[in-house]
Amino acid sequence: MSLHRAGAVARRIVLQFRRDRRSLALLFVAPMVVLTLVGVLWGSAATNTVRVVAAGDVDPQVLEALRGTEIQLSALDRDAALEELRAGHADAMIEIADNAATVTVEGSDPTRTAAIVGQVEGALIHLILDVPLTAFVKVSYLYGGPDYSLLDYLAPVLIAVFAFFFIFLLSTVSFLRERTSGTLERLLATPLTRGELVAGYMGGFALFALLQALVILAFTVFVLKVQYRGNLATIFIVEAVLVIGAVSLGLAISAFARNELQAVQFVPLVLLPQVFLSGFLVPVDQLSDVLRAISAVLPLTYANEALRSVMVKGYALTDPLILRDIGILAAFALLMAVAAVLSIRREVA
Repeated sequence: MSLHRAGAVARRIVLQFRRDRRSLALLFVAPMVVLTLVGVLWGSAATNTVRVVAAGDVDPQVLEALRGTEIQLSALDRDAALEELRAGHADAMIEIADNAATVTVEGSDPTRTAAIVGQVEGALIHLILDVPLTAFVKVSYLYGGPDYSLLDYLAPVLIAVFAFFFIFLLSTVSFLRERTSGTLERLLATPLTRGELVAGYMGGFALFALLQALVILAFTVFVLKVQYRGNLATIFIVEAVLVIGAVSLGLAISAFARNELQAVQFVPLVLLPQVFLSGFLVPVDQLSDVLRAISAVLPLTYANEALRSVMVKGYALTDPLILRDIGILAAFALLMAVAAVLSIRREVA
């Protein structure tokens, strides 16, 4: 083995990277951006306020004692309290009768559920008859329950993340290859308009995106045996709109890369902020105001919300929340398609 020849190859690689300023910027800037996001997300003290609704007639002394804790408490009649819980405006509902308490938790997020039960139990200890809480408190679940595994809760988020990631990467790299190989210039020499060109590419990529979405959903439900409450067709519709948006985003992002290495380096910049801020790791309502504002423009935020609502809570396609999330995802796909058309104009016009 000749170290001289190996060194010559290494020098060529170094010189190649030194001239490629965009790759160097992505190489060093992308990790700092992601680490800054992690630092903002987890570097400050979290405010994990538990929102509890007391239903029906509750002893005023008990209410006063609970208000003295870190729990955010309000009192409503039972129907209104249950509606607050269903809408996600409350984390738990407390009912107290005959020296016994029933705590009904929202239950769609297992990690948050455990924290809620612990805080509510801690606040209620010795408030009634000085009896240890576990002797007279019953915990029930509005959604999910003890028979749900962690995978059952995480499946909606994982379906969204995997479907989005793989098709985004495929469309970005594939469309970049079309740009760099001169195929786009040759196609634009024909009567094709830029809009028709993007629509054609989207149609081709979307076919494989929808097939991939179908495979991911079928494998999750029928092979992994994940529990779900909603309709499979509704789940697929949400996933389909998401992956079409991922295709549009991939076509638009490809304009900012000059080679496949740069295209791959865009993945953490596009995907990781969405994983951190879309409700996968930390509930969106527990984020700071700045991070919540960023979360509001990320497609995975709405896909996660819709898929979790369908699979864990059993929402139907006609539910206003599901229709709103699908509409936002469709608007995102359309916006990125327009951006892809404009990027072609800048690239080859």
